[in-house]
Amino acid sequence: MSEPRNENRPDFDAAAKRATADLEARIARARQQSPASAAAEPPRQGSMSGLSLGWRLGSEFFAAIIVGAGLGYLLDMFLPTRPWGLIVLLLLGFAAGVLNIVRASKELNAAAAVPPGTPAVLDKDDD
Repeated sequence: MSEPRNENRPDFDAAAKRATADLEARIARARQQSPASAAAEPPRQGSMSGLSLGWRLGSEFFAAIIVGAGLGYLLDMFLPTRPWGLIVLLLLGFAAGVLNIVRASKELNAAAAVPPGTPAVLDKDDD
């Protein structure tokens, strides 16, 4: 069976070739721009969901407290400083946990910062 002859077919083929050529030109421009913009922009970490961020910060905080309390307990077992080693190292573990959260938050904020010179994009509501 042969295809019915369509007189509009040559116009369709020409339009498809123009669209393909336009697409190829845009892809070529994008490939030329991408290495320059990649070199100017520092690599970013993948974005974390809120739940994973909460688990990360919470586990770092909790781990620092547990390590401090464990070391204090071991210190009290081997030295005659019965409650004071646990208390002091528990407080140091708490301080280390807070410091870990501050450092991690600063790192995440720096990774999510908008690079200087980025053009502002208006929302639909800003028109």
